[in-house]
Amino acid sequence: MHSKKALIFYVVRSTFVKKDIEILSAQFTVAEFDFFSSKKIGFIISFISQIIFLLKNIWTADLLLVEFASYQSFFPAVFGRLFGKPCLIVVGGTEAHYFPGIGYGNWQKRGLKNFSSASLKLCSHIAPKHKSLMFSEYHYDENEPQQQGIYARIPSLKTPYTEIPNGYDAAKWKCISTKKKNTFITVANGWEYGFQKSLKGVDLILKVAPFFPDCEFAILGVNDPAIFPGLPANVKTIPAVKNDDLVGIFSAYQFYLQLSIAEGFPNSICEAMLCECIPIGSDVFSIPEIIGDSGFVVKKRNVDALKEIIDQALVCDNATLMKKARARIADNYTLAQRNDKLLQLCEKLIQN
Repeated sequence: MHSKKALIFYVVRSTFVKKDIEILSAQFTVAEFDFFSSKKIGFIISFISQIIFLLKNIWTADLLLVEFASYQSFFPAVFGRLFGKPCLIVVGGTEAHYFPGIGYGNWQKRGLKNFSSASLKLCSHIAPKHKSLMFSEYHYDENEPQQQGIYARIPSLKTPYTEIPNGYDAAKWKCISTKKKNTFITVANGWEYGFQKSLKGVDLILKVAPFFPDCEFAILGVNDPAIFPGLPANVKTIPAVKNDDLVGIFSAYQFYLQLSIAEGFPNSICEAMLCECIPIGSDVFSIPEIIGDSGFVVKKRNVDALKEIIDQALVCDNATLMKKARARIADNYTLAQRNDKLLQLCEKLIQN
């Protein structure tokens, strides 16, 4: 048992949430609360359960950490303020995004907007996965607002922030097979949301694929192929797989496509790059910085711009860029770096 205690709140115990729990568990006794919010009755039950959890644990807690600003972050921020306990909110993406053209982002709905805004104002500190989530100029899709990020939505926000990027295990994510030439893959799920095809840039892939009949394009994360009727002959869908199985799949592909309209700090492109996939990404938020000089950035959201980039990619120095892509992530975004930065920030918040 550790002498310090942290309360962690989340909606889904995803891979990156698990990583943060493991990081904190090295120095804290961790108590977790999974906030369920998929149904209206679930909101009521979850809010009541969360208040009970907080009343039970706030007295012995040294820190409250919330994965993402939304409904689940409001009461932790309130209790942190009332009881003088530091509350840290990790910002991952959607709470910083406002894309009315596709109906995406917390700022699209009154409830999400109000709970997110209040949480970010009340909490002690914000930990965005990339500084662009606080503010960025946006020019990729001319139909969407050109100022993005939390400060664009809450100009008067006074809460301090510290950028802490995701970290990855280069020993786990590595190329384990020979790559098939001229192959492209992207990962996308959440097809229950109408905006997903546009959000993840899958619509662009479907439009550009016919221009490259000798190339193969794959969309990973599609459990029901019927949602993509009339696919081009050189595009295939792959059902969702376990995280550990992604290594083998990424290793077989030459290029990874991250053509999103919006992102926070996307895991898939980083994991694919460690598996020596050459990245092709949209010019949004963290993606250009992740890619660096190891791949290609699409400046505008249209088929002509993407086609031009793919033409360049097909004649690039593959061997050099494959190694650069892996080194880019292995050198700059390690688990140890996130571990150190997160624990240092938590200690600082406790001491203040």
